[in-house]
Amino acid sequence: MPLTPSPVLTSARDVLDPGHLRAALRVNPADATLAAALRVGAAAAVVLALSAAVGRTDLAAFASLGALVILYGRYEPYRRRAALLAGVAGVFVAAFVVTASLTAAGAPTLVVLAVVALVAGVATALCTLVRTGPPGASIVVFAAAGGMVGPVAWADVAERGVAFALGAAVAWVVGMSGWLVRPSAPARLAVRRAADAVRRSLDAGPEGADAARAASAAVARARDVLADDLSHRRTRDTARVLAAELAAVAGALEPSAPSVPDDAPRALAPADGLPPRRRLRDDVRAGWRVPGWRLAGVRVVLASVVAGAGTLAAGLSHPAWAQLGATATLQGASTRHAVVRALQRGGGTVLGALLAWPLLAAHLPFAATCVVVVVLQVVTEVVVGRHYGLAMLTITPMALLMTSLGGSVDPAGIAASRALDTVLGAVVGVLAVVLVHPRRRPAVPAGA
Repeated sequence: MPLTPSPVLTSARDVLDPGHLRAALRVNPADATLAAALRVGAAAAVVLALSAAVGRTDLAAFASLGALVILYGRYEPYRRRAALLAGVAGVFVAAFVVTASLTAAGAPTLVVLAVVALVAGVATALCTLVRTGPPGASIVVFAAAGGMVGPVAWADVAERGVAFALGAAVAWVVGMSGWLVRPSAPARLAVRRAADAVRRSLDAGPEGADAARAASAAVARARDVLADDLSHRRTRDTARVLAAELAAVAGALEPSAPSVPDDAPRALAPADGLPPRRRLRDDVRAGWRVPGWRLAGVRVVLASVVAGAGTLAAGLSHPAWAQLGATATLQGASTRHAVVRALQRGGGTVLGALLAWPLLAAHLPFAATCVVVVVLQVVTEVVVGRHYGLAMLTITPMALLMTSLGGSVDPAGIAASRALDTVLGAVVGVLAVVLVHPRRRPAVPAGA
């Protein structure tokens, strides 16, 4: 009887695959990034301007942190996006208030870090179940880490919590603003992406298995988006027209699929075959039966605990950043993804910290700092889908400048801490992929 290979040894061999480095350097194609980037920049600009208008620039960092809610649901249909952004906003505010309350209560740092690790694990499980996509749980950990910025009194918890919640509310409004002018924009984009994916699959020919799978996934994604739009009267007519276009696209992908008769009303028949509208609770119910989300959550909790405790023991000043690095590394379903993400995040953060150093040392006035933060957020959203490592060159200065809005910082010290903490967290994240596996493994068939 053949022995089942050790998952630890298998994962260790996967980690050492030199192909990961090539993958980490590869730039991916991306589309429709500008509109999402402008929304992110607009949300940040609004909350920063409001902070200045009411004379509370000391709360600007927390309001802008809450506004990061807008990073979620970029391409979701608007009805689903509304629910998703509201849910993420609730998780954001809860994570921040819990850690801020513990800090105000004088809880030991290890206790607060353990709670941040628990938040990271729960957020990872929720993001997996709801299928939020990028950025996953990492930004939730960033929000929780904001509650550790001290010293914190109970009055600060209330004020910062309100600023945080207002920032999240602004993000919801900005994220939903497109509904007023182009409510069918996500559906149009999904159908266009499906058509492009099918075209690439046909060009690849019989040997393009990966392209065929990507095309099938893009068609399924477009069908889900159209099903959502079909359920609302304002977008229903456009959804029917787009469903007819998608049916023609899917027919090119699967020539054996039955075609719509010439005498059939083409604006109706394809739409009748769309799946039911998929709500967030439907995703949770479907994902609950799949064990992967439990393993993902446990890995993140363990990695965050080790990263935070290790950073604290090493005397570094921001252990929550190491937890953020570990969580970001583990926002994926494979060893390859974790290693590539670790290489990109670690290397990009080191270079980004070097870029942030002179910006922090310049001690820019509040208005100039806000402008730089907004510009960096827009550039980040344009770049991140193409290359995560390059995006870290702008994410790192942006995050550090946001931190500086809450008070004076040591430029060299905070830049070095960001780089070291992140690298340590990324390494711990990769180790978690190697060492943490389910207790029960599927048996390997004979001869496999």
